[in-house]
Amino acid sequence: MKKADSDSWTGAIESVLRYLATERDHSANTQLTNRLLLEAFGRWAVEKQLFEPADLTLEDVQRYLAKERERGLAPSSLKALVVALRHLFSHLRREGMIPVDLTQDLELPKVGLRIPRVLSEKDVNQLLTVDYPSTPEGVRDRAIVEILYGSGLRASELVDLRLTSFLSDERMLRVFGKGRKERMVPLGIPSLRAVEVYLAESRPRLLGSRRSDVLFLKRGGSPLSRFALNQLLSHLAQRIGLRHGIHPHLLRHSFATHLLHHGADLRSLQLLLGHADLATTQIYTHVDADRLREIHRRFHPRGQRLA
Repeated sequence: MKKADSDSWTGAIESVLRYLATERDHSANTQLTNRLLLEAFGRWAVEKQLFEPADLTLEDVQRYLAKERERGLAPSSLKALVVALRHLFSHLRREGMIPVDLTQDLELPKVGLRIPRVLSEKDVNQLLTVDYPSTPEGVRDRAIVEILYGSGLRASELVDLRLTSFLSDERMLRVFGKGRKERMVPLGIPSLRAVEVYLAESRPRLLGSRRSDVLFLKRGGSPLSRFALNQLLSHLAQRIGLRHGIHPHLLRHSFATHLLHHGADLRSLQLLLGHADLATTQIYTHVDADRLREIHRRFHPRGQRLA
């Protein structure tokens, strides 16, 4: 495949990605997903001698989707691909680069409901009360776990926290979520105290002679990465004997599920999690329903299954 053959596709993809970043305020993760999906589609098109977006027909697009489906692409990934293609062809039509949007009638693949795994409250208590080292990293790690479970942050939101995000007097965090949308998240007393201790005793030692406004740091003053965050949670999981490990989103799922268990309403939970659509939050009602069914099965006289 010659570079000249792919120039039209490269230009079209870069154009739509710029539009989505500036006009739709897509997050960096969404941008990367769209780029990978669209670049793979562009390479396939050039291999099929379809050097310009205007060369394609709806049958070509459907043929590509069928190929990806047969390759074993998961329904959620297939849905993301259709959404990315819709963005591309809608943008090209709007810019007058193609006469018609081929994807406007494409149906989104149905994705089955995936119930998230959550930690029990006993497991979370173990995680929060484990004997953290008295090192700067140990004090930092305790504060991180308190915030992830106590406030339900995404991994990207936690590593992006700045010193100005921590509003101690108000007991709040200023968080920028997907699409850089700002929300205020309450801090429980244990989270508040853990961050205060980290800021007073540990962060200066991790920072050293460098300057940084990032809240959570590695030794030497560089920002804590998502990879390092996952590593420290994996290490903690091993220490308390959790076979399936821990990741930031597991603590977020646990935060949401435990709030519902204790009576939180769905609308409040949506605001705390920063979900744009209430339908995204509703998955936790299914988790709660599973718990209630299990309680009924175990304890109701007629809840037991017949042998």
